[in-house]
Amino acid sequence: MKVSFIKLRKTKMLCTKFDGYMKTLCHQELMISWQITLTDGTTVYGDYDRDGFDNPWIRLKKHCEKNDVLPSKVQLYMFGAPQEVFFEDSSGLDGISVVRGMAQDQAIDGSYSKSYQTLTVCLLKDDCSKIDTRKYVWPHNEFEQFVSTRKLSEENLKRMIFKNGSKKRNNPKVQECLDRTGM
Repeated sequence: MKVSFIKLRKTKMLCTKFDGYMKTLCHQELMISWQITLTDGTTVYGDYDRDGFDNPWIRLKKHCEKNDVLPSKVQLYMFGAPQEVFFEDSSGLDGISVVRGMAQDQAIDGSYSKSYQTLTVCLLKDDCSKIDTRKYVWPHNEFEQFVSTRKLSEENLKRMIFKNGSKKRNNPKVQECLDRTGM
């Protein structure tokens, strides 16, 4: 099986083709993931839990910083669900993050169990006042709300991919949360 990666270092490669691993992850194991188009036209897949590799978002963040590119489109990838676009901007999404989550409802006696998966995509507003958030929930196969907002926090901001020299990243409100060096 031939796998296509953009090579950085062994544990920092990006999955750039929908390969056998992604097919198993999304079509057989029914795990939620993402497909991201970068400003240079490269398509990247969220190959979570691939043996020997860091979290795909961490690898993507490092790649973007090193190569001065940004995500320009963030899409859902979930077998049987439409490839919904969370956010899109051809010039790049400055201040973007993706978080995958899982939960399970279970009766105390074990007679009932239901799994849920979420994909939450956050985009820092241009004025850096809040974070726009879109959250997709499976098995409901729908967004919780079209767009909601969150307050700035270190936890929300530290996962974000920022443009090199980003005005958003250098905003005093953002610096206060990330660097604790507010101006």
